Amino acid sequence: MTLQRRLIIAVLVAAPFAWLLTIGVTYLRAQQEINELYDTDMVRMAEHMSDLLDVFGAPPPGRQVVAASPTGDQGQAHLGDQAVAAWLADGRALRIDPDGDPLPRQPGVQGFVNTPVEGVSWRVYYLESSASASRVAVGQRLGEREELVSSYLLGQILPWLFALPLLLLMLIGAVRQALKPVNVLSMALERRDPNDPVPIDPESAPGELRPLVLAMNQLLGRVASAIEHERNLTADAAHELRTPLAALHAQWEVAQRATNPDERSDAQAKVSIGLERLNRLVSQLLAMSRLESNSKTSFSHTANWPEISGSALSDSLWLARRKNVDVELLWPDDGIPPLPLAGDGHLLGLMLRNLLDNAIRYSPHAGMVTMMFKPDGIVVTDQGPGVPAALQQRLGDRFFRAPGQQESGSGLGLSIALRVAHMHGLSIAFENLRKDGQATGFQVTISRSMTD
Repeated sequence: MTLQRRLIIAVLVAAPFAWLLTIGVTYLRAQQEINELYDTDMVRMAEHMSDLLDVFGAPPPGRQVVAASPTGDQGQAHLGDQAVAAWLADGRALRIDPDGDPLPRQPGVQGFVNTPVEGVSWRVYYLESSASASRVAVGQRLGEREELVSSYLLGQILPWLFALPLLLLMLIGAVRQALKPVNVLSMALERRDPNDPVPIDPESAPGELRPLVLAMNQLLGRVASAIEHERNLTADAAHELRTPLAALHAQWEVAQRATNPDERSDAQAKVSIGLERLNRLVSQLLAMSRLESNSKTSFSHTANWPEISGSALSDSLWLARRKNVDVELLWPDDGIPPLPLAGDGHLLGLMLRNLLDNAIRYSPHAGMVTMMFKPDGIVVTDQGPGVPAALQQRLGDRFFRAPGQQESGSGLGLSIALRVAHMHGLSIAFENLRKDGQATGFQVTISRSMTD
């Protein structure tokens, strides 16, 4: 259900409910005020009649008091709805009001009582004089009060019967107008080109919607960045895969057509090398793709560097043996932990494996690679020729390889290492090692990032 429909339903329910509640409260209040008014008049009338009987005394026996018939303009008076009756101490009735004759005397009753009179409900007030023992009753038909309350409520209800539908229509129109910017924003997003990176203008939205628009712009920016990363990775991967696949195809054709056993054996060896390079490239691409989609930056487990480094060394051992390169692991003195860090052991192992792999690949035959663990970092050194200073800024770019490299590679190893380091709040620095002006190796230093 849309927000507009919910608000309209809420208005359609709330407005009539509030109106009915107001009518109910008005009815109770009007009934209370009318009862208070009439009850006060009846008490005052009974007091006046009792005082008159005490002042003028009772008529002699045998003499009847006959009330005068009303004459002249009586306005809207309805005399049959109210009556007065009086009785002397000996029980004789004084006919002061013909309409009061049916009122019962009810000896001993004082105050207000509701009683039926000739089949009609009346409210009667009884007052007995302490001086003359005379008794006075003032009565009123209860229906008169209900008619007055009903007439008052009808005067309140009738205007609202015409005004309430108009009010509801105005409220519905106001809800639709208030939600119009939301509909405009929804239609703008619906018509938006998926490749459009331009953010939505927050100034064109109401103040209540600006935080939503800003959040949408941030989301669109992240989505556009992710799409751009995926597009670049796909394009670069397609470019990088084209060369080894073409070389494999060519070497395979040579192996198929070769008649000389030595020529066939050489072609098959090159096919094996190409397959190895292709397999490593695909593995690196998959690893990079997973890292690009992984935004986790907080970890709960402490890194077990001996276990992580052992796994990374085991994965790189085959390459070290092939190149006859020795790998040395150095640890801090006993009791000093190496680089305390909370992290993912698998990802940190992936980082060390790629750094070891690069160091072994670019070390000379029978060279030495050292991985030194320190309390504040990790240092990996090799005895390779190093990287020109002008190109060191590009180390870590995807698919970048320094010109003139004879060793096969995909150019993704350092990218993966940098990505894992960033996820763990680490930084990686590169440096050429020199002695007496001669290149003696290349050094990679892992340390805590300055912004961590």
